Amino acid sequence: MTCRYYDDHSIKLKEGDLPLSFSRNDLIAYAGPDEIIATALMFNMFRFAFSKLARDGELLERNRVKVQLGFPGPGVKDCVELVLRGLTRNAANVTEVTENLPEEAPLALVGRFYYEFEYEDRRIGLWPKEGFFTDEFREMVITFQPRKGSDEEQRKFQEFKDDLIRRIMSAGEDNLFNWKEVPVAD
Repeated sequence: MTCRYYDDHSIKLKEGDLPLSFSRNDLIAYAGPDEIIATALMFNMFRFAFSKLARDGELLERNRVKVQLGFPGPGVKDCVELVLRGLTRNAANVTEVTENLPEEAPLALVGRFYYEFEYEDRRIGLWPKEGFFTDEFREMVITFQPRKGSDEEQRKFQEFKDDLIRRIMSAGEDNLFNWKEVPVAD
């Protein structure tokens, strides 16, 4: 079931009595053009996690959402900062855990693409399904990011990124993420 506030165009939550909405373009503008894959992943991840944690169509309170990052890459952290103020005002709500993560989560350059989101008395773990963050992805990022290689190599890398982003953005939540309930720590 999809929550009433969940849509394909924005991440929605609130701060106090102010509804907030973030588009993918907002994430790109904040994180920058080298982080377009991270923004695609996090845009969908926030929407998916918030829809699973919300009750009765509520908007989650930005200052009470907690997140654990299994891959704390710069683009991921930029998105967490923009949406949750997770590196400044709400830094205590963000943890980085890059070891002893579920092996079914894809490997990242550091840690794994595994994330946990907590709101009030619920916590979920989620990770991308197989086929998105592959050995080819890791090799391309290691080889060509940030902006390494010839113009032709960068063009091919951009094509690779564009294809991955297209697949992420068009997959739909059930085809993009695995998820599970996780016990809330005391």
